[in-house]
Amino acid sequence: MKKHTSAMNTLVRITHWCLQCDSHHPKHQVSGAPALPGGEVDELICPTCNSYDIEELQEVSDAQ
Repeated sequence: MKKHTSAMNTLVRITHWCLQCDSHHPKHQVSGAPALPGGEVDELICPTCNSYDIEELQEVSDAQ
């Protein structure tokens, strides 16, 4: 017998938004920029347009 899985288990959580191309991506698709020697860089790159203009989305309690 095949086990039924909930649709909620297959939804991908969107966590980032590119302001350049207006696309939305889950965390695993947004890659980090290469770190410069001697320091950490927390820059993210859009997988669609390669822009660095990425915003992390925040969950709100009163979302509709």
